[in-house]
Amino acid sequence: MKELESKKDIHIKKKKILLEGSQLKKLNTDTLYLEKLAREKFYMKKEDEDLFIVSRKNKKNKKLTSHMNE
Repeated sequence: MKELESKKDIHIKKKKILLEGSQLKKLNTDTLYLEKLAREKFYMKKEDEDLFIVSRKNKKNKKLTSHMNE
């Protein structure tokens, strides 16, 4: 049983390595993808843009807050 779990773990890790390798290749070759990732994950912006971040604070009362980063 442990051998089966070990083989399953190895298979999952190999898939993850292949996926991350393809994402790395995409980051190095696709400038539009790189820009999208920089904007969405790291809140980067161009010099002449304003950045607005809207987030939910609490799902129960569904209050929305907005922040402006200049």
